[in-house]
Amino acid sequence: MPVRRSHTYEFKDELRVGQRSQRKAAHQRKRRRQRLIIGAIVLCLATVLGAGLCWMHRSNKLARAVVQRNTTETASASTAAARPSTAPAPEPMPTPVVASFKGVALHLSVSLKDLTEVGFHPASYAYAMPLDTSLVATDTGAVAAAKGTGRDKSKQPAGPAAALIGFSIQMWRTDAGSYEGRSAIDEGAPAGSTTYAPIDGTITAVRYYNYENGCKDYEVHISFDSPELARYEIVMIHEDKVRVKVGDKVIAGVTPIAQVRDLTPYLDNQLSVFTGEAGNHAHIQVNDTKSQSYLDVQKQRATSSFYIN
Repeated sequence: MPVRRSHTYEFKDELRVGQRSQRKAAHQRKRRRQRLIIGAIVLCLATVLGAGLCWMHRSNKLARAVVQRNTTETASASTAAARPSTAPAPEPMPTPVVASFKGVALHLSVSLKDLTEVGFHPASYAYAMPLDTSLVATDTGAVAAAKGTGRDKSKQPAGPAAALIGFSIQMWRTDAGSYEGRSAIDEGAPAGSTTYAPIDGTITAVRYYNYENGCKDYEVHISFDSPELARYEIVMIHEDKVRVKVGDKVIAGVTPIAQVRDLTPYLDNQLSVFTGEAGNHAHIQVNDTKSQSYLDVQKQRATSSFYIN
């Protein structure tokens, strides 16, 4: 005969089963909460780590950019410093105008700073042409006493066509006869001073010749650019260490030609009387190359020992 369980027993069993289920469910909920908390913590840590890595990457990127920029700027600065400037150099200012011939300006063949005085005198031959000038000849006795005309170089106007200010000295040669009194210019300057082209033109001859008292001298011939003046030439003498050659183009008052030579071992320079200096100078004159007197003198020189080269 089967044994019947009591309702009390069944109730207790069910109660125990229910308690276990509740504990199990509570345990599961607790584990789920723990997993959620751990997941949240891991997510937060991952977010923080990711943000840190991003910040580090960006910082490194910025640092590299700064280094690259500084390197580029440094290289650019070095390149710019090493690269020649593309800005055009300023044009040199020509020397002042001292005289003119047939409307063409003749610029000083020495710089204003080196100039002692300007003296006009008759050239040695009739083929030397008379020159015009705005300089007024002053009393030679007063100039000799004062050792100068009193030219104030600080007041010299600037500009490519500026005329030389002040006075000139009219010097006379005992052997000049009736030759034109202003056919040659002595432009005083210390020996070694740079000389410059008096006109725009072309070098046509550079000649080494016997001057006086054993002095060996250079003369430099320059043709005029103007076709109307094709028969004339500028001649510069008392030149030393010539820097030009035949065929060179020259610019008035700008192109260096040579240096003022020291004549004192050979001559008593007349200009020294008026300057208190040695009297060394550059001599300038305009020759008429088609005149008979010029042709005669050149023929005589060619057959003598006048020219050395």
